[in-house]
Amino acid sequence: MTLLLALTCAVAQGAAAAPPAKAPVNDTFAATFRTGPAWDAAKAPADQAGFAAHSQNLRALRTEGRLLLGGRYGELGLVVLRAATLDEAKALVERDPSVKAGTFAVDVQPFYPFMPGCVGQEQVVAK
Repeated sequence: MTLLLALTCAVAQGAAAAPPAKAPVNDTFAATFRTGPAWDAAKAPADQAGFAAHSQNLRALRTEGRLLLGGRYGELGLVVLRAATLDEAKALVERDPSVKAGTFAVDVQPFYPFMPGCVGQEQVVAK
């Protein structure tokens, strides 16, 4: 019994001394766009302040390999970005002229895919 207790204590001490497991590295972020305070409901989307520059920024992110996926759903827009940190992902979308102008507001959060798919693969589906 004493030997069993000694072994249990030794194992417990060894486990306590083991370094903690590292959190998984995440380099994927979801940016959700919604209309901002400067959105003019009387204008079509293409006529909104900074809309053309917004499209140019998304194309630039795609060219840089940062934009993995983009689309609209309901009244929202979603882009999935690759960045080293949350702050970097926020900076990528906050540079967008339409966000600076208040035409769009954006929220960026870490994105954790739970089902494998095409995110990260260089596939473009033509309309």
